[in-house]
Amino acid sequence: MNKEIRYRTLVGVLLSSLVAASPVLGQAETTEPLTLRKAVELALERAPQLAAVRAEQDGERASARLAQDAYHPSAWITTSPGYTYGMPATVAGHVPSVVGIEVRQTIYDPYRRSAIFQAEAQASGMDGTVARSCQDTVEKALEVYARCWVDQALTDTAKRRVDAAETIRKRVEALAAEGRETDLDLERARLQAARARQKLLNAESDRDLDLLELKRLIGWPGSAPLTLAADPDVAVPELTSAENLTAARAADPELRSLSREVELLGHSARLENKRYAPIIEASASYQRLSKYNDFDKYYVTFTPDSVAVGVSIAIPVFTGGRFEDGRDRARARLEQVEAQRAARESDLELSVRRAEASVARSTAEKSLSRRSQGIEEQALSALQLLVREGRSELSDLDDRQIVLADADEEASRAALNAVLERARLLSLRGELARALLGADPPCLMPQGEAGSR
Repeated sequence: MNKEIRYRTLVGVLLSSLVAASPVLGQAETTEPLTLRKAVELALERAPQLAAVRAEQDGERASARLAQDAYHPSAWITTSPGYTYGMPATVAGHVPSVVGIEVRQTIYDPYRRSAIFQAEAQASGMDGTVARSCQDTVEKALEVYARCWVDQALTDTAKRRVDAAETIRKRVEALAAEGRETDLDLERARLQAARARQKLLNAESDRDLDLLELKRLIGWPGSAPLTLAADPDVAVPELTSAENLTAARAADPELRSLSREVELLGHSARLENKRYAPIIEASASYQRLSKYNDFDKYYVTFTPDSVAVGVSIAIPVFTGGRFEDGRDRARARLEQVEAQRAARESDLELSVRRAEASVARSTAEKSLSRRSQGIEEQALSALQLLVREGRSELSDLDDRQIVLADADEEASRAALNAVLERARLLSLRGELARALLGADPPCLMPQGEAGSR
């Protein structure tokens, strides 16, 4: 018996240690309330759509660096074993040699320089895409967090509505059993209770789905508990300036990247338009020639050590249409990006005007819903006073509770809409991420020039 007791005690201690050490099992006890700032930070780190565009951005930056490498010197160690008979000749473009070293440097090549500008323009476009995706991620994190916060209030309101509707149903059923209520009144009370229960199920379903979406966005497991820390309406600042369009144009990452693309593609188009621009390259080489080719029979001053240093200048005369096609392509890309910039300016102005109208409308609706909520609260308090004085029926309180629940639901939804519309306008102004995080995240900061010209 004593051995069995000691064995069970040991097993219990081991299981307790495993539960405490496991990050999944022990998470329910150690999880702290999730703040809005922490949710945004986690979303910027782990959002899958942002990770995808970041990977594409890295590829475009690598392509821009690869294009710039054409102007960097290159060195090669070569060997070209071969044999020639008769006149000395080259083998595969090289004089037969034991070993050699070649150094090459492009001094000027308009086509390679044009390719550099085009690659940098492509990378600049991806910078704008990443910044836009970063803004969308911040907005999405705020939106889902705010919905989760309001979902809890809507669930509590729905529970109060169910309690009041069930009380009414039970009272009507009792009165109908006594013959004091009709079957129609009973069916109406039952329908009201069923609708209240359905609204509660809808609220709970929305809450669970929004919590799951928030967990997916911040990279949390679906089974992990999640508690929100504070009302997002407090974290989103009020608008303090009316110059929304000017601020939005200055902060818009897409407009900034498109302007940068226009500048770079303009340089590329001007280079592609130079018909007879020379291509200048410098090279230096050393080769240790082989003696079995009998070069000394043909060259009196032959030495096995061969050194060559020089500059090559080539002026294109006929390119088989490549010059014209390259020029047209560069001009078409420039016109395309200029059109995209004009379209973005128009879309941005329209987005700002719509956001301003939405903020004004949602603020007014929020104010009206709060007034309605206050009126219903006062009406309930007055009715409670009348019931205590015996001047009103107790049954009227349940009806008033349902009316108040409807007003509370309307106020919660109006508050959610108001904070989301305000956040949208702040995002267009480029101020939302800074307001929530204290500073702009790296993905929103303007990228420097990809390299020297």
